[in-house]
Amino acid sequence: MGGTDCWTYRAGLGVYAIGRLAGAEADELSAHLRGCPPCRAELAELRDVAELLAYSARLWGGAVQARKDTVPGRKDAGRGTRTGAFRRGVSGACAYGARGPGRSR
Repeated sequence: MGGTDCWTYRAGLGVYAIGRLAGAEADELSAHLRGCPPCRAELAELRDVAELLAYSARLWGGAVQARKDTVPGRKDAGRGTRTGAFRRGVSGACAYGARGPGRSR
């Protein structure tokens, strides 16, 4: 393994890194990882990024709550609720890539 068939597994590495790939797909990827050092290295990098994102989301969420608690009568300053990937602690840049959706550069 390694090299020629890696492209079939690359799309699932990010989901696998955060523990959200399930069933046969996870088993298949796990078997591939045992024999593929390049994919294991990429998975390690993705896990590092996922860990940093989760950590920053916890910090950011705590900072927002602290600000709401210290300013009397202030809740969301007229802002609506957050939706999509951001609510889950993933920024738009991570959800769509650095160039964003619909950009062709």
